[in-house]
Amino acid sequence: MMQLEHIEPLAKLGIEWVSSDDAHTLFRMPLQGNRNDKGTVFAGSQYAALVVAGWYHTARWAGQQGLPEQVAIKDSQVSYPKAGWSDLDIEARFTAPPDRRPSGHWRARVEVTARDDSADLVAVLTGDYRILLPVDS
Repeated sequence: MMQLEHIEPLAKLGIEWVSSDDAHTLFRMPLQGNRNDKGTVFAGSQYAALVVAGWYHTARWAGQQGLPEQVAIKDSQVSYPKAGWSDLDIEARFTAPPDRRPSGHWRARVEVTARDDSADLVAVLTGDYRILLPVDS
């Protein structure tokens, strides 16, 4: 079972899990402790929150399917269309159903968005995650 308390950056950055269902996973990240020199949300903190939200959403799905919750991000693209001046709501959703790759591992394509307290989009991550199966599977 996934144990968020073992992911050290979450506590250090104040990132908190809010909720999950089959459609999406929500996290919250505070501005306090994540500001850059301009007073806006530091992009590195946002990136960490985005990656973790996608990872959690994928690992949760894997566990529900009876697959290992061993998930890693393989590739991602991120954009920051607007500076964030407040706490952020982070939401992860699959862009397509996860599928099995020729390697035997599963692929999950996830879009993760960050919105400020005005619901303005401040970051978008498109992530390619892998659900890793043991070699003998």
